[in-house]
Parts: sequence; C-alpha cells; structure tokens
Amino acid sequence: MIAVVQPSSTDHDPLVRAVAAHGLAGTMLDLPDQPLDDPRFLRLHQRVRAQRISGLLWATVLDGSLPVSTAQAERAEEGHVQLLGATLVLEDLLLQTVAAWQAEGVPYRALKGPALAHLDYPDPGHRVFGDIDLLVPSTHYDRAVAVLVARGCARRYPEPRPGFDRRFGKGACLVTEDGLEIDVHRSFTMGPYGERLAVDLLWEHPTPFPLAGTTIEALSPEGRFLHAAYHIVLGDRRPRLSPMRDLAQIALGGTVDWPRLRALMSASEGEAVVARAVRTTWQQLAIADVLAISAWAESYREGERESAALALYGARSTYAARSFGTVRAIRAWRDRARYVAALVLPEQAYLAERHRGHRERLRTGFTQIMRGSS
Repeated sequence: MIAVVQPSSTDHDPLVRAVAAHGLAGTMLDLPDQPLDDPRFLRLHQRVRAQRISGLLWATVLDGSLPVSTAQAERAEEGHVQLLGATLVLEDLLLQTVAAWQAEGVPYRALKGPALAHLDYPDPGHRVFGDIDLLVPSTHYDRAVAVLVARGCARRYPEPRPGFDRRFGKGACLVTEDGLEIDVHRSFTMGPYGERLAVDLLWEHPTPFPLAGTTIEALSPEGRFLHAAYHIVLGDRRPRLSPMRDLAQIALGGTVDWPRLRALMSASEGEAVVARAVRTTWQQLAIADVLAISAWAESYREGERESAALALYGARSTYAARSFGTVRAIRAWRDRARYVAALVLPEQAYLAERHRGHRERLRTGFTQIMRGSS
C-alpha cells in the first residue's frame, strides 16, 4: 500500500489538483457538486492556465463533472478555444520544422506537448502546450540549429563557445519571426543528470503518430515517462501539475515496458529522480492504484550521492552550482577542461548577455556556487 505523504510547500490547491487528475483511474480527488461562486471560479480558471491544464478544465465542464453557470462555461470555452488555436499554430510549426530537418537529413524526436497529446491522452485537446520541443542527436545538433536560423529563427541566447551546446548543453531556444519558440534539445536537463542521461538509448523504439497527414516520430513510452519525471523533479522549482498528469497518464496507460524503463533509468543513473517524481505525482493527484512503478518508487531509498545531486536542482539551486556539479559528472578530463574553459572564459557575445566582464562573471559564479551548495 502507498504510504500517505504529508502535505508540503510544493502542494497545489486541492481543487486545481482535482482538475489535473480528472479522468485518471484511481484518483481519490473529487470535484464540487455545486457551481463555484464567480470569484472562486475565476481564481480556478487563472490557476489552471498557470499550471497548463486548461484542456482538462474544459473537459470537466464538457462532461458535467464540474457544475458551472452559463457565464462560467462560456469563459472556460473561450479560454480553451484560444489555446487550441495557438496549439494548431504550433503544430503547423512542428510540421514545418520536421520537413526542413528531413530535407537536410537531421534525425529528431518530438517531445512533450504534441507527442503526449496525440499518443497518451484520450483527447489531444486535453493536453495544450505553449512551444515546440524536439530532441536531436549531438552529431546533428549544429546542423539542426543552422537550418532553423536559415529559416529566420534567432537564438534567444548565444552559446558560451562554438560547439558547447552540441557536447554539454541541454539545448537552445530559437524564436521564429512571429515570436513562437522552438526548443532544440540535446538532453533533458543541464547539470549532472543531464550529463549522465543515456541519450543514445532514447533513440531506440521510437513511437510514431500521425499529424495532418505526416508521420511524426516521438520517444518510446519509456522515454516519454522518463522525460516527464525529469521535468517534475529537475525542472521548475515548484513542479507544475501538467508534467505530473503526463507521468500519470503514461503510467496508467499501460504502454510502459517496466524492464525497459528500469534499464533506461539505470543507464542514466536516474532512479532517484524517477522515484521522487512518481511519489510526488501519486501524492498530488491522490492516485490509489498501486502499479509496479509506484510500488518500486515507494520502496526506493536514495543514497547520499543521489541526494547531493538532487539538491543542485532544489529551491536554493543556482545555474553556477549546477554547472559546478556537471564538472564532476563529466568523465573525460579533456572534456572537463573544455567545459570549464567555456564557462569561465566564454565568448564576448555570451558574456555581454549576462555580465560586464570576466571578473564580474567569476565573482558572481563563485557566489552562486556557494549559495547553491549550502
């Protein structure tokens, strides 16, 4: 039986959690049986938008699980239609990006929003998203970015030195002329867990899905599950409910091969990340069902090395502290030297975005390392 986790500072509003859990088998969260007053509904509407689960709010209204007034139904529908319109624009951008990369021989895997919406949710409209995320292999990374730049996209931030992102970075955000964002990933995260991620294994067993007459390649169910777990634990300082719903949706969908997931976790040294993500999800969404993954997560005990690595992603974490932690995770001494050199003495274009000079950068970095490691 899953132990009850005591509420913490990461807990979300119970009503918002109930919306996030709507339709999940095994959830013990209930929605109100009477309409909310208008101020409370407005707060709910704002919070679900912030949590990126507006599609689920509309689902509760549409199927009658959440009683609402006529005005409230109109507000929920209007907000959902706006987000669906934005989603269609982003899906068109995904199609254009994939076509451009395929013409240049760039492999890819669609991540997060579009892939999850079409592969793991019963209705794609339940999973809205605000940008496009794609994974490309290190060997094709620079070419993938160059293709997008040639099509008018601009990098939001320069890389410290040429080739840094291809070898060490999580990825780069590129912005189209219309202000839409394409996140080109090499890994799931920065820091030690980004360096240890078994990226090569993520390319195995791809899952295709159709989109407007085109076949799009996504990660395997195990890869999608691992990415959701990393997003929960290593992403936002206060994890959103949307990746928790993603993780639960995949887990309860019955498509994950447990031995294959165990192998992927082990190769990535990510067991502690997944265990924390599953425990957090089961608690926040009040899922009573016990699966192999939830039983394993409840019994998992992380070691001191894992706890130290996870602390680099906590509420007090800093970019400099995670960067320092990455140095220890890089196995080859030559690569360590290149990584340190790129961050300590980056090119002027990168430096100008953040600091007035190398001396200020070093002083700020040292301060952040000490604060993030305390």
